[in-house]
Amino acid sequence: MAPTILTWQPFKGLYVLGALGFEFARLPLWLVKYSFKFGRQNPNWSFRQAFCVRIFYSVLYHIAVIKAKVPLPLTPGKEKERFVVINSAPGSFYKGALAANEDVKPVDIGATWYPAPLSTSSDTSSVTVVLHLHGGAYVVGDGRTEATGYFASKLLKHSGATHILAPQYRLSTLPASKVSNPFPAALQDSLTAYLYLVNTLRVSPKNIVLSGDSAGANAAIAILRYISEYGNELNVPSPAAAFLWSPWVQPSESINDNYTRTNKNYSTDYLSPPFTLWGAFAYAGLVGPSTLSSPYISSKKKPFKTEVPIWVNTGSAELLYFDDTEWAGMMKDAGNNVTLDVEEGVPHDILLLGNTLGFDKEATRCAKRAGEWLKGLRRV
Repeated sequence: MAPTILTWQPFKGLYVLGALGFEFARLPLWLVKYSFKFGRQNPNWSFRQAFCVRIFYSVLYHIAVIKAKVPLPLTPGKEKERFVVINSAPGSFYKGALAANEDVKPVDIGATWYPAPLSTSSDTSSVTVVLHLHGGAYVVGDGRTEATGYFASKLLKHSGATHILAPQYRLSTLPASKVSNPFPAALQDSLTAYLYLVNTLRVSPKNIVLSGDSAGANAAIAILRYISEYGNELNVPSPAAAFLWSPWVQPSESINDNYTRTNKNYSTDYLSPPFTLWGAFAYAGLVGPSTLSSPYISSKKKPFKTEVPIWVNTGSAELLYFDDTEWAGMMKDAGNNVTLDVEEGVPHDILLLGNTLGFDKEATRCAKRAGEWLKGLRRV
């Protein structure tokens, strides 16, 4: 994807001003349109849900056009003692697709604990730690409270987790360069966080649940594949279970503008063509789109065997619904323990944005079902 002048000042600022004026001009139309059920994206949605999904679509659209960069400082900020810096593991732990190359090497990363941190002196015998990898198409987001706090609160209340660790893995940027953090930077950092729990804090893998939403779920799938392939060799044990929330299982298809526009759920979701294109091309980096065919990135038709029970949650009104259900079915057919959970009538990644979009009840239901599933595993 070639860079545009809209990513540079003063053109970026001018675009933002123009976009704000354009969207404000359309507000009266939306207010009238969504006042009637027949005018909403889904007639079962409330006015607030229809309006907020449309607003969020516009926000993501314009953020993607200017390719806004998200800073990832390694300083505590508002998170204070809940924020930790995790050192990268010895290089021998990063092999195959996750191996260091000239431009992408393991680094120290930041992470946020919920509700309080564990340390090397903590008693971890009775904890349940969810290692959650945030979404954002590999270009936006982090694990801090403002972005991930709502998600974490739902899991802490309903999933049976006692602690959540949310790392801020490196985000990819455009234009692609030697320092734009393409694949496998996010996966190296995700593995770093998992090894921190297992090797540094000595949390039993039986007490760890790997989790991810959207692109974070894509990364979680890759980590499961990596442990399946190299776990025995590297003495990296599998987690007890995995939560996958609206997983982005096939980024290789996102380089086509029609991926979103021709999807049956395009009108009921907030994901826009510029956003998915931005994420896919940025994650591909200098190598280009061909790298997106790696099974560690696009896994829809590339099932693998894992001993980890997997929970896959998706919304019936989201763009990724069709890919998610197909992937879950193929993984189950490959002999894996996979449970597909569908929340009817909701857009993408509802556990992350339920409060923002007006789907709090639906998000709560999803978290409760995930908790019941995890409890059921432990009773077996």
